[in-house]
Amino acid sequence: MSARSRRPPKAITLPNAPYQDLIRFHKTEGLNNRYDVDMQGLDRLRPFHQLECHVVVYPYARTICSDDIHFNPFEEYVQDVLSRQRSAYSEIPNSTDQLFGLLLGLLIAVVFAVIDPASLLSVEALVSVFGAYVVAKELWNDLERALIDATKNRRLRYQEGCFRYQLEKRTTLTAYSYLAKRRRYGKQALLPAKIDFIKQSNSQTLRMCFDVRDLSALGASLAHLFSVQINENRADAFRGPTGTGAFMFGVKLSFDRRFLGLNRSFEVFQSLDAGRKGCLDDSGTWQDGAAFFRQTLTLGRLKFYARQGLLPNATLIAT
Repeated sequence: MSARSRRPPKAITLPNAPYQDLIRFHKTEGLNNRYDVDMQGLDRLRPFHQLECHVVVYPYARTICSDDIHFNPFEEYVQDVLSRQRSAYSEIPNSTDQLFGLLLGLLIAVVFAVIDPASLLSVEALVSVFGAYVVAKELWNDLERALIDATKNRRLRYQEGCFRYQLEKRTTLTAYSYLAKRRRYGKQALLPAKIDFIKQSNSQTLRMCFDVRDLSALGASLAHLFSVQINENRADAFRGPTGTGAFMFGVKLSFDRRFLGLNRSFEVFQSLDAGRKGCLDDSGTWQDGAAFFRQTLTLGRLKFYARQGLLPNATLIAT
């Protein structure tokens, strides 16, 4: 392979670098075992339709597991939904299997209409159409998994949805809730329109999707997102011997613009690795002080990976 073909993609930036210092991660003043995650510079997000923010925390101390880490308040919201209690969020209905069943049932009905129109309303035809609908619904999950696996490492991929929960409709009491949160945190609090919370054995991941119109409506440049609480008896191990942190705090930001159902995204990745800011490049090598970017196009569940590279001297995470 020639040196020319090994040359990395030229780094690009967005106007006004909206990702710069967008996420603020800091220890909560006066509390030994709590960290706040804020979003600042919200006015820079106006050119976009939505912002996705994914956060993962992975402790390095083997005495700490995911049960010792709590993402407040979203962990409680998800637990309430799963236990069928009232929550600020509800599950996003997935009707793809029903749509697939209806399409196949409609196809069978069209076949009957073309071959033997007179029999279209017969018992046999109706049973065939209904049977096709039921079978297609059952087959869809297997077909969907096959599509995801078959396109996993390709530039054009069929992928799972990122979010499982959506914010319930706002009520009059929501305004009072936001006021109480502002009193509690000393800054405006913000609830994303959609979330997903993933708890694994040693790490926790929170995915958030914000409508930029909601950010603009805040009338503030700084907002509180959530808190990371560590069990008190694990707080010292989480901070590490130097106090800079014995954990990875990773962030993915996606700045999205929509046009006729097509979503154009600029995705940026950066992590704190025991206090060091940096990222992994496309070969898996750690790059200090850099961020990794991708440009993607999404239509429904189809995602095309157009371009990727490094942003040197970029800082997504302010500390």
